[in-house]
Amino acid sequence: MPVANPWTDPSNLIALGGVALGLLGFLFGILSFFWNRRENRLDALRHVLEPMVRAAQNLKLANDRRRTADQLRQSFPDPKLAPESVDRINKSVQEYNGLMEKFFENFRTAEAELAARSFRFPGRIARAASKTQERLSEYGQLVNAGKCDQAELLFAKFRDDYTTITRYARGWRLNDPIEGCRQWLKRKRQESEVEDRYDLTPEEMNGIMELVEKRATTQSQKNFAVHPPKKLLDNPELAKSDNVINELEDSVFVVVFQDGTSKMLSFVELMVFTYNLVFLKLQWDELNTMVSAARPAGNRHYEITLQFAVNDIMRSEMVKLLLEKITFENTPSDA
Repeated sequence: MPVANPWTDPSNLIALGGVALGLLGFLFGILSFFWNRRENRLDALRHVLEPMVRAAQNLKLANDRRRTADQLRQSFPDPKLAPESVDRINKSVQEYNGLMEKFFENFRTAEAELAARSFRFPGRIARAASKTQERLSEYGQLVNAGKCDQAELLFAKFRDDYTTITRYARGWRLNDPIEGCRQWLKRKRQESEVEDRYDLTPEEMNGIMELVEKRATTQSQKNFAVHPPKKLLDNPELAKSDNVINELEDSVFVVVFQDGTSKMLSFVELMVFTYNLVFLKLQWDELNTMVSAARPAGNRHYEITLQFAVNDIMRSEMVKLLLEKITFENTPSDA
């Protein structure tokens, strides 16, 4: 007598279908759990970042008002001869005070939100958010102290920190549920690639610092020339592009001093050189202000220490800001 095939038994097929539906339901439950957890984290992060962004916007406008008022005071020291400038200064001061009040309100809100919600975030997000908040606090201190140029540099760092958080904190997308897995698998490799991408050898770093020393000493009162690549001369808008690093990272620039010294620099070397010159000037101005106020007797020896991280410099907003401070020659470096 032939043995019946169990797979043709309707009751078995119904049972298998039930098991399959149960497994699908279990899988859906797991994916829904991770989806909802990510969405809850993103919602919590939104409550932290929103007041930070509003506070940064307040500081940016306040810094502009402070700069305008300071420039008018220096340009028109006698208020009797420039009554219009006095009105403009008073208006800028009133706007500055209002913006700083809004900044303190938004900053306190951001502090409270981060303290209340940070336990929901992964360690990396929590540390990045805390660092961004500290950067915002330093930014506010610089604006309040009237250090407009130094505050401008810190604002660029804040924007880059914010961009890093938003890129990392993307949740699972409905049309690509394995995005999070891919990001996790690639994360370490990408971080290693970024470090290698901007790594400078000790010889390259020493060459940059020699140029900084020359600019600060024997060539301090003289202009120097920077020759950009032809692609930047043909398309100046590259300097304002969000993709500026990728566009110019393989380019060569030439720096020429009036004493005949010339040096070819990579894009990374030029950015490090420019950042150190800007930072050196800010430190020098601050030192002069302190010495003028203290008026110490006799000769004094002062040292200025330059500290920086190449990876912090080579970020989109910082690079765009540094490029704005360079006046390029019309002769290309690769002609």
